[in-house]
Amino acid sequence: MSTKSKKIQFRYKSTTCSDREIIGLESLKCNLEKEFYSNITIRNSTTCCEQNNLVIEMECNLGLLEMLFHRQQGIWGTEECASLIFKGNSKISNQLQNIRKVNKVFIEIEELSLILNDCNIIIKKIYPKSVELEFENIIRILADNYIFLSNQLAASPSEIFIPIFEEVSSINNVTNMVDENSISVDGYNSYWGLYLNMLEDPLIFDLKNKCLVSGDVRLFNR
Repeated sequence: MSTKSKKIQFRYKSTTCSDREIIGLESLKCNLEKEFYSNITIRNSTTCCEQNNLVIEMECNLGLLEMLFHRQQGIWGTEECASLIFKGNSKISNQLQNIRKVNKVFIEIEELSLILNDCNIIIKKIYPKSVELEFENIIRILADNYIFLSNQLAASPSEIFIPIFEEVSSINNVTNMVDENSISVDGYNSYWGLYLNMLEDPLIFDLKNKCLVSGDVRLFNR
């Protein structure tokens, strides 16, 4: 990974509707590169009404199994205490809280993509601060369930979408489905979408039942 880093100059819409530079992203970028041995790209979200939020890409020169091995050895990322994450004290969350304080505006991660040599993992925001608080937990769940995700090691995942939700037709049902209180119970722990190498059709991983099922993979996206 290159040690050189270009200065980040991303902007947010202030209450006066003028663009202002987001202060503190350079520090966030450097810390993420150090923790996760990755080249980090940060840009503003293009999602409607979420332009102040960030899309982060972490390009890491490791395969999925290599990454999980190095994580287990304490080399890649940080295995943070669950009680600290529950209280909102993860390292990523603390850095973003400082960014919010300095800029005096609510800025968070809309999407985080972990781009590995053999697998892309895309994590979407499902409620305020969800990505920053749950990222480490998601990686832990991935490690614990790899044997099931890989169909008993028969094929390795090439893409993983976290999370996915059942598609419903009623607008009221959609509204109820994405209610913050109901989502926070299951969060990222219900269904993931994925593609396995050598298979064209997507699969859904049911985390509660530890099984792969056929289905339409649709990323949750407001």
